[in-house]
Amino acid sequence: MSKFPPGFDTAKHYSFFNALYERRSRRFPMGGEIDKGPLKYKSSHAAIPLSEIEEAMLAWNGIGIKNINLSDFPPHKGLDLEVKFMSKTIPSLGDIHRTELFYTNDDGLYLIKQHDKSPSDLKGIEGLNEEDKIKKILELFEASRIKLHKGRADLPTGPPGLAIHNTWSVNRPGTTLMIPVTDLSAGLINILFFYMREGHRFNFLDELNKMKPPGTTKWIKNGFIDESKPVPLIEAELRFANGYIAEQPLFCQNVVLTQQILGLGGWMFSGFQSRYMLGADEQFKGLGFTCVDTKDQGSDWGAAVAKAPVGLSGHFEAFCPPYYKNMSEAVDAFNDMKWSNWEKKFMPYKDPTGVLNETPRPSKEEIQIVKDICNYLYDTYGRFPAFSDAMYSRMMVQSHHLDIDFYDKFYPEGAYTQNHKDHFKLWHPEISDPFGKKQK
Repeated sequence: MSKFPPGFDTAKHYSFFNALYERRSRRFPMGGEIDKGPLKYKSSHAAIPLSEIEEAMLAWNGIGIKNINLSDFPPHKGLDLEVKFMSKTIPSLGDIHRTELFYTNDDGLYLIKQHDKSPSDLKGIEGLNEEDKIKKILELFEASRIKLHKGRADLPTGPPGLAIHNTWSVNRPGTTLMIPVTDLSAGLINILFFYMREGHRFNFLDELNKMKPPGTTKWIKNGFIDESKPVPLIEAELRFANGYIAEQPLFCQNVVLTQQILGLGGWMFSGFQSRYMLGADEQFKGLGFTCVDTKDQGSDWGAAVAKAPVGLSGHFEAFCPPYYKNMSEAVDAFNDMKWSNWEKKFMPYKDPTGVLNETPRPSKEEIQIVKDICNYLYDTYGRFPAFSDAMYSRMMVQSHHLDIDFYDKFYPEGAYTQNHKDHFKLWHPEISDPFGKKQK
C-alpha cells in the first residue's frame, strides 16, 4: 500500500492529453475576494496552503533535474557550447541551466538551488518506477531547498511593480507563488565564446557608439575576427537573452499542466517588473537580491528603478562585478565552472574519450577576445550584460486550492474538472473536504 495520498494513483495514470486540453487559468482561490463589479464574490472558505508533496511535484515537474542529457551531435559542430551534461524537465540553451526557482508561501521564501548539482546517471529519475519517482522527487526537493526567511516574500502589491489586473490575487494567503530567475551573464559569456570559434568569428559592433568595435579593433586588424560578419551588439544580446529566458515560460507551462493533474488552481503570468520583484525597489525587499547602480541608456532601456539585480549573495551570483573585480576575472571564473563539468563521470557516452579529445578548450586568443568584449561592455555601460539585467525574471506561476463555489455561481458546467472537485478527497484525506457536498 502506498504511503502517498490516494491522489498519487490518479496522478500517475492521468492522461497528458487531458492535462493539455483541460489547461486553463483558474485564478480564484479559497479565501479570495473580488470586491466589486459583476463578479463580486467573497470566498466562504478559509485559505488552505498546499502540502509539501504538492509543492514538490509542481517544482520538480517544472524545472527539476532528472538525468544526464544525450548531447548527440558531432563534437566538431559546436558541442563546446554545452556547459553542463544535465537534463531537466525543460531544455536549456547550451545546457547552461542557469535558471533557479524561488517560491514563497505562508511559511517562508525558498530557493530550490540546482546549479551546483549534477545528475547521477543516464537514466536518473526516468529509470525508476512511479512510486520511487515521487520518493526521489521529494528527496531531491528537500535536498535542494534553502529557506531564505520566514513568512511570505515582501513583493510589490501594485503598479509599477505588479500590474493592476494581478493585484487582487497574487501572493495571497494559502497560495504558492513560484518565480524562476535566469542568470543572463553566464549565458552571454558562453555564447560569446561560441561565436568566437573558427567558422563564426563574428564582428560585433556597438550601435550606440557609431558601430564601434567593442574592444576588438586589433583582432579585426590581425584578421582573427572576420570583418565581413558584422553583428549588432544590442540585437545579439537581446536575442541571446530571449533564448535563455525561454526556460521560464517552459517551466510555467510544466507547472500549469501539473496543476491539472493535481486538481489545483492557478495561472502563469508576466504582469510584473523584474527589478521590483528581485529587490531593486527600496519599498519592497523582493527576493533580496544584491542590486547595483546602472547607467540606463534612457527610458527605452529599462525600468524606473535605476538599480539592477546581480545575484543572491552566497547562493546564486552573476558572473560580473561586484562578485568579481572585473570582467576578465568573471570570464575566468565562468570557464572554470564550465570546463569542470567536462569529465568522463558527467558525460553520457559509453566511452567519452574521443569526444573529450575532439572538443578543444578555448584558445588563449579566444579567451582574450571574450574578455575584451566583456570589459568593453562593462566599462562603457556600467554593467554586464549591457542591455539586459544580469539576473532577470519574466514569467511566474501561482498555484492554489480552487474555490469551486465561485465557478459554480458565475460559470456554466465545465469551468473546472472532476479532478478539482475531488482534490481534497484525493490529496488531503486527513482534513474535512470543504466541498464535500459537491461529491453527492
